[in-house]
Amino acid sequence: MNTAAQGSSFIWFLLLAFAFVMIFLPARSQKKREQELKTKVDALQKGDQIILASGIIGTVVGFKDEALEVKVAENVKLTVLKTAIAGFLTDRTAAATKGGKK
Repeated sequence: MNTAAQGSSFIWFLLLAFAFVMIFLPARSQKKREQELKTKVDALQKGDQIILASGIIGTVVGFKDEALEVKVAENVKLTVLKTAIAGFLTDRTAAATKGGKK
C-alpha cells in the first residue's frame, strides 16, 4: 500500500471516530440525566416542591397512578403527569446558595 492510500485510510478512520463521539456520547449523558430525574420522581413525597415543564412551581399534596396532585396556590390543585416534572425547587435553591458562597 502506498502512503497516499494509508493517509486516506487514516483520515476516514478519524472521521468515523469523530462521528461516533459526536453521536453516542451526548446520547449517553442525556440518558443518564433522564435516569437521575426518574429516580428522584420515584422518591417524591408529600410536601416536596417541584417545577413543571410549563414553569409552574408547586407542592406535591397527593399521588395517583402515573400522576400527582400539585398545590400551586390556596385552594388550587392541579393533577399532572409525573412526566411533566422538569426539576425540583430544592435543587435549584441549593445550587443558587452554593454558587453564591465563596
